Amino acid sequence: MENPFEQYMEPIKTLNDLALSSIEKIAAIQVKAIQDNTKISIEAMKSASDIKDMDSLKKYLESQVSVAQSLSESAVKDAEKIAKLGESYVTEVQEVVKKSVPSV
Repeated sequence: MENPFEQYMEPIKTLNDLALSSIEKIAAIQVKAIQDNTKISIEAMKSASDIKDMDSLKKYLESQVSVAQSLSESAVKDAEKIAKLGESYVTEVQEVVKKSVPSV
């Protein structure tokens, strides 16, 4: 049989574990986004250094439109992932609270 302190601490530990897991998942999404954006930015800088004339400038600028679109799409996908994680976190917290708070 658990002592009262363990009964009190169990939902707190569960909530802490949920928060930690959520933070780790969000941080992983953000780190990946930073890595991807850095790689894309470096590639854009390399491409810019290859500009020698008006034709190469035109090609560079055209390519940057698709790069910007790709970055925008990635940001939307990441935001959706983070929103889903938030929704899941709220649901799990509500379940823990319901289980740990006695019915009135």
